[in-house]
Amino acid sequence: MHRRYDTRHIFMAIGACIAFLSPVFLIIIPLVVVNTLYDKRDIWITYVPGANYAAFGVGVFFLILACALLWLFDVRKWTVSAGILCLILCGFTFYVASLSYVTLSDEEISYRKLFSKEKQIYDWRELDELLYYEKFEEDKELSHYEFHFKDGQVLTIKQNSFVAGIQGSISSKVRGLGIPLEYVED
Repeated sequence: MHRRYDTRHIFMAIGACIAFLSPVFLIIIPLVVVNTLYDKRDIWITYVPGANYAAFGVGVFFLILACALLWLFDVRKWTVSAGILCLILCGFTFYVASLSYVTLSDEEISYRKLFSKEKQIYDWRELDELLYYEKFEEDKELSHYEFHFKDGQVLTIKQNSFVAGIQGSISSKVRGLGIPLEYVED
């Protein structure tokens, strides 16, 4: 017996699979993309800002929406057009999310914020002060660093396991250059 599936049910299955696997994708994909594009040999860490995860989530939403439109309203001209528009928005969102990053190396601090056109590259000597906000275990927030640069820019990095691994390198670099490092209990 040969089963014949309606086209709309195929889009339903594709959308359901994407929705089901999206939590795994949203954890892995931003990390892989940023590490692939910006990691170099002498870099201590390539950090993925939290905004990247949110932007990739929006992109996955557009992908699921494209499938849902084709499933719920059947394959018609306007649903195909709306689905293509959702795919274009998904691709644009993924592209924008791939541009945001933070790298720390022995020579420099480099970053680009989400929706920013230019990279910010600072030598460690351009750092005015470094604040470390320490959170207690009962707090739901993570501890974080605030890099204050001489031109007034501020970069915030939350302390995940990768950042904790280079905490000694950051402290020794800052202290070696005589830059104030202040610990703030928050």
